[in-house]
Amino acid sequence: MENVQFQPPGEDVDIAWLESAEMATPLQLALETSGVRLTDWKLLSIHHRPNAGITGIFEASYVDGAGSAGAGHLCATTASVPETTTPVVRLASSGQDVPALTLWQHPHDPLLPGLAWACGSASVAAELFGRPTAEVQLRTVSYRPLRRAVIAAACGEEEVFLKVVRAGHAASMHRRHQMLAEAGIPVPEPYGPPVHDVVALHRLPGTPLANELMANGAAALDPRSLITMLRGFPAEAMTLPARPAWATKARDYAQAAAAALPAERDRIMNLAAQITGLLPDTDSGPSVPSHGDFYEANLLVDGGEITGLLDVDAVGPGLLVDDLACFIGHLAVLPAVDARYVHVPAALTRFLGVFDTEVDPAGLRIRAAGVALSLIAGAKRTGRTDWSADAFGRLAAAENLAAAALDSLRTGDSENSLIPTSKSSHIDGAG
Repeated sequence: MENVQFQPPGEDVDIAWLESAEMATPLQLALETSGVRLTDWKLLSIHHRPNAGITGIFEASYVDGAGSAGAGHLCATTASVPETTTPVVRLASSGQDVPALTLWQHPHDPLLPGLAWACGSASVAAELFGRPTAEVQLRTVSYRPLRRAVIAAACGEEEVFLKVVRAGHAASMHRRHQMLAEAGIPVPEPYGPPVHDVVALHRLPGTPLANELMANGAAALDPRSLITMLRGFPAEAMTLPARPAWATKARDYAQAAAAALPAERDRIMNLAAQITGLLPDTDSGPSVPSHGDFYEANLLVDGGEITGLLDVDAVGPGLLVDDLACFIGHLAVLPAVDARYVHVPAALTRFLGVFDTEVDPAGLRIRAAGVALSLIAGAKRTGRTDWSADAFGRLAAAENLAAAALDSLRTGDSENSLIPTSKSSHIDGAG
């Protein structure tokens, strides 16, 4: 494979700035708009969207004019944020290595106007549950700055999940859930109509598939049941916007991965070149209704039955091989994420054995390699001090998948394996 070099991105410089001690000044300027003074802060996480900006989430302590102490969270992004009615602080670039920033105080995300409402127990009690005096317990399940959030809301015996989406998108999100539920897909059904760009969803029964994979490799789950469910998606999904596959954006994800592991830039870029180079040699299959983000975290199971399918944001026209590759790519990196996933290698072989009968084995592996590549930068987002070992493990998993795809193309036989295993030696060099 030809060694293809990509122009080093400026995003690694932006990440370095967000991680630096210099961020104290922008954070202080943002807090001053509320009349308080920064006393301490720390970076909690970095969210990197290749070619779409980097966002840092910070924990900040402060004192007001009367000397009273407080604490909260601030977000700072290099992304282009359009004009909004939500209060933000915009700082222009002051030098080559100093990015322009937009900052806001959580939960006042400028592109998620419903987040502040969803984070208010009184507003949720009154407008969602219809019980103004009730006590509502709120818990953040996930937050992707400027993109979406999920808040768990419990009121007595009732618990719902509040899906916060960008302005104007709640109605279409509500319809997605209704459409899939009507087709017999086990998605969370809406609790009611959208409120303030938030879709409330019923809780589903079952255990996260990740738990079963850790316990026993999800031995009771027939891999064919995943394919059966995907094939049951309604034709109406084909009218929704399509989402590009991970492998087709390998160069973008390689830039993000290289920003996290700069010493491995050449290795990562060569992997991206291999993915983009092999992709046209595989059979993609026809366009079909697809989930678009199909992996273990979005699946609930009870024994050998699938009881829930979550996160339908990306449902639309796609490829079966990409949904299955998404599952395989995430599965392949789990042992790097947590050493307790000791049953995953055997599970990976089992799922591949079935998926290979439905889609092109080489295409499945090279597309899964693209998925694993997209997950490398996320290792740094975990907040762990040993995140680099995780990142190196994800990189090795992506390389093994790409090597297996090449072997399959050369021999015409997937052998249901992820050889060669020699690449695992790279994990030892994580340091």
